[in-house]
Amino acid sequence: MAMVLTATLSLTGCIIIGFCFGWKLTLLSMFVALPLVMGGAYIRMSFEIQFEQMNQDVFAESSKFAAESIGAFRTVTSLTLEDMIGRRYEELLQDHVKKAFKKARFSTFIFAASDSIALYVLRDIQMFQVEKNND
Repeated sequence: MAMVLTATLSLTGCIIIGFCFGWKLTLLSMFVALPLVMGGAYIRMSFEIQFEQMNQDVFAESSKFAAESIGAFRTVTSLTLEDMIGRRYEELLQDHVKKAFKKARFSTFIFAASDSIALYVLRDIQMFQVEKNND
C-alpha cells in the first residue's frame, strides 16, 4: 500500500510541476502518455499474477506428492519404490519448467513492451518540446 501511495503522490507532484512550466505539454502527457503507461503496467501486473498463480499450483501438486511419499516411507522402502517415486517427482518438476519456459516466451515480449512504452512516450514528449521551442 505504501508503494501505491508513493506512486500516486509522485504522479500528482509531477503533474503540478508540469502545469507550472507548460500546460499544453502537461495536458498532452496526461491524456496521451499516462493512459499508455498505465495500460502497459496493468498488462504486466496481470501476467505476473498469472505466473505466480501457476507456480503456486504446480508446486502445491509436487509438494503434495512428496509429502505423501514421505508419509508412506515404510511402504515405499519395503516395496523398493524409491527410484520410481524419485522419477515421478522429477517429472512433476520438469513439467513445471517446460510450462514456465513456454509461458516466458510470450511474457518476455509483454514485459519488454510495457517497459518500452514509457521510453517511447518520453521521447515523443521531448520531441514535442523541442519542436515547440524551435517555433
